[in-house]
Amino acid sequence: MRNDIKLKLLTTNEVAMLHEKCLHVLIHKGVSVEYPTALKILDKAGVRVDHDTQMVRFPRDIIDAALKSAPKSFTVMGSDQKYDFELPHPTGSYYTCTCVQSMRYHDPDTNWFVDVTSERLAEWIQLASRLDHIDKIAIQTATDVPPETADVHSLSILLQNTDKPLMVLPYCLETVEYQFELMLARAGSTQALRERPMLYMYPTSLSPLKFKPVDMEEMIQSCRYGVPMVANSLAITGGTAPMTIAGTALLAGVEIMAMLVMAQLMAPGIPVIPSVYTTSMEMTSGNALLNNAESMLGRATASQFIKEAFGLPVETFSYMTDAYVSDGQALLEKSLMPALLHLSGCDIQYGAGRLGGSTYASPIQLIIDDQVTQIVQRCTDGVAVGDDDLAMEEIMNIEPGGDFMSSEHTLRHCRNLIRPDLFVPTAIDDWEAEGRKDLYQRAVEKYRELKKDLAPPPLPAEVRKEMDRIARHADKHLAG
Repeated sequence: MRNDIKLKLLTTNEVAMLHEKCLHVLIHKGVSVEYPTALKILDKAGVRVDHDTQMVRFPRDIIDAALKSAPKSFTVMGSDQKYDFELPHPTGSYYTCTCVQSMRYHDPDTNWFVDVTSERLAEWIQLASRLDHIDKIAIQTATDVPPETADVHSLSILLQNTDKPLMVLPYCLETVEYQFELMLARAGSTQALRERPMLYMYPTSLSPLKFKPVDMEEMIQSCRYGVPMVANSLAITGGTAPMTIAGTALLAGVEIMAMLVMAQLMAPGIPVIPSVYTTSMEMTSGNALLNNAESMLGRATASQFIKEAFGLPVETFSYMTDAYVSDGQALLEKSLMPALLHLSGCDIQYGAGRLGGSTYASPIQLIIDDQVTQIVQRCTDGVAVGDDDLAMEEIMNIEPGGDFMSSEHTLRHCRNLIRPDLFVPTAIDDWEAEGRKDLYQRAVEKYRELKKDLAPPPLPAEVRKEMDRIARHADKHLAG
């Protein structure tokens, strides 16, 4: 059964109108690329480059060719093929990813936030690897290493502790080469990395309409080695984007299409996933909110527009919360937003485990989000209505006032029900006898049980040694 139930915030005509305006901006205004190396590549490829102003404008035929060459479906790969997944989702559902770049970690023992150390990061990665509804794992920030090379060390820890696909981005221009060295060490060779990339790189706009050297070098190296990309817009409604939802969706589309075109010019056919990381500014404080109604609608609108106009799988964040504890606010935001974005057509949703905006993470929340995903996917995946599903024969044969408990039909289907153990109800007497534990307490217990068996995947000692050497080499040249 494939689920084609979708929420249409934009009409077909409105999607087409946004698409034309997106093209108009790229053709007539363009974007700023602050990296001479990239400007030379784009100039040679036929893009209109003003080297003095660093503005880049894209002819219509080049945009159209780029949209045609970008693959509409492909496989996201891990180090082990058992973790590969197909985009778009074969049933119309979506995939999940953990939160990215956290520097603070909610410690279940002290019930407060502590720094993300290398040890805690390794545990986090191993935990995410054990959870069935977490499909991809994002880079976090180890804080017990030199800050100049934190992304290098963090990627090394990622690569040594999971076989699932990864979400990776460098934090500065100087660390890009070391991150690719780590990928090559893990893969074994340039050809092996090209055949099984293991991860997606995340070049990001500096909204509005600007691209930094680090993101352009990241794109250049990704194209060189055949590493797929997620083109990420960080537009903030009312701050770095227009105050309206439609204006923010348009700006995000322009920035993402610019990255898509540049990637296809550098490496035709390389997979690129548009990513909508839009937020909205709270005008009385200046904070960028992740989960107010306007932020949710903005990401849903942009996701629908980009998916329908570009014809590509779309990623965005949804398992985010502005709450600092795993409370009712967090659960509401982390269930309502994934459902809304799934119905808007999003293919990958990230942020699992996030607390407190964009800097905090919790292993307990990660476990809760894993089970929330199962519930949201089940509730939005549609209903099968085949002959066997309708149970017509059973209904015709049942005696009035009878039951279906002993029916063979019930036996065939009773194991199809999902059963997320954190949410399974018990009788009140049993709940009281077990200590009246709430959802968070049950999740802590599950965390402690899972923690007993956490371990990194098997990896040759020489591979780990080489990745450690690369991180030390980066420290020697960049730290201090």
